[in-house]
This record gives sequence, structure tokens and C-alpha cells, in this order.
Amino acid sequence: MNQSTSTFFTPIANTKPYFKAAFEGFAGSGKTFTSALIAIGLHKRIGSAKPVVIFDTEKASKFLKPLFAKAGVEVLVKESRSLADLKETFRLMTEGVSDILIIDSISHVWESFLEAYKEAPTKVGRAKKTRLEFQDWGIIKPAWKTEFSEPFVNGPFNIIMTGRAGYEYDNEINADTGKREIFKAGVKMKVEGETAYEPDILVYMEQIEEILQDKKEVYNQATILKDRADLIQGKTFKNPSYEVFAPVVDAMLDNPVKPQTIA
Repeated sequence: MNQSTSTFFTPIANTKPYFKAAFEGFAGSGKTFTSALIAIGLHKRIGSAKPVVIFDTEKASKFLKPLFAKAGVEVLVKESRSLADLKETFRLMTEGVSDILIIDSISHVWESFLEAYKEAPTKVGRAKKTRLEFQDWGIIKPAWKTEFSEPFVNGPFNIIMTGRAGYEYDNEINADTGKREIFKAGVKMKVEGETAYEPDILVYMEQIEEILQDKKEVYNQATILKDRADLIQGKTFKNPSYEVFAPVVDAMLDNPVKPQTIA
């Protein structure tokens, strides 16, 4: 390797030793509880002496108090749905107030961001937008990337994010009737299209009800939709605990290397 090449390229190294995860699912699927379990396990794994921070859009963090108290982990909460407040949370996290942030849920922040955009024209004397048009997305998507996605990916701290699930719809011609019919084509997080795939691991949570004769069992199930470490990709887990994700956490945090600064 000649000198010019050696100064331009660098060996592969873990310059972002942080766990970034997203949990999507419908209400009651265990997203918040599972995120709290992982935050507690991660807190112990890294030996953090700082509180966990929860950006709470649903005022549901109070139900997690006994879980964190039992684990001996302090928690700080910000109840808000404002992207501006989330940006301030990112800033404080970067300054070192905490090592672990839970965002529960990003869907409400996204919805609040869209509503704020619709109302913005009223400030200059024009009518409020009632719906978004094609040209609006050319403004919204870059702004969301700058205001949320880039700080999320590059922030020097661990983030566990939840998001509400919604159905994706498609349509096709019915061969029997000749009519076009709409059908459910899948499930996606209710947020800007690429946001769910920004984290290193994406998990789909769902509540399962099994009835065997006179016995009924209800439990939460996690399906790993994306795992950059490729350790649990595609696997399904019943009532997942931190131990399920521990191998991925280890892969994300092991052998950290500080990124080189450019002189």
C-alpha cells in the first residue's frame, strides 16, 4: 500500500460503538416493555452510572417505574411530541446526561412534525394546508433527515426507538370479476418511509393468542426484520428478554475505535 492510499483509506473499525434499535408493532404488542428490558440490560452491560432517558409521547413511562426501580436504574423523562424537544434531548444526550435514550414512540413525533408543517403557512397570512401535496414531500423528507435521521444515526449514545405499526395497501385486478381490488400487502412503521431502517436492528412486535382446547395463552412475539450483525436475522422469539438481543449488543459495542479527525 503506497503512502497516498494509506492516508486516504482506513481499516474497517467500529467507530460508532452504540446500540441503535427500533421496535414496531400495533398497540399492546409489548414494544415499550421490551424496550425497557433492553435498556436495563444494556445499562448493566456498559456499566453506566447515568440515568436512562425516556422521550415519552404517550405518557406511559409511569408504568415502567416499578421495572426500573427493581433493577436499580434511575430514569429521567421528557413528556412531549415535539421534534424541537427531541432535538434538544439529542443535544443533552450528546453532552453526556445519559448513555441510553428510549423514544416511545417516534410515530407521534412524526405526526406532530407533519401537523406543524401544515400549520406553518398561517404564519405568513395564507390558509392552513388540509392535505399534503407531492411538492411538499420534497421539503418534508430532507427536513426530517436533517432534524431527526442524521442525529439519530450519528449521536454518540445508545437509542431504542418504538413506532406504531400500520398496514400497507396495494391493489390488483381480480381475475374472476375483472375489477380492481385493494388488499393488505404488509405492515410498516407509521413514520417517514426510511426511518424504521435507520437503526442497526429492526424488530416487529405482535401480540399472539393461542387457544388449545380449553386453554388460552397470550404472549408477545418478536420477529427480527433486520439485523446488521446477522446474528438473529429472521428469527422469532416469545416474550423476548435482553438476553435475546445480547449477542447483537455485544457485536455493536465490541472493539470501539475513536474516529480519526481530519487535520
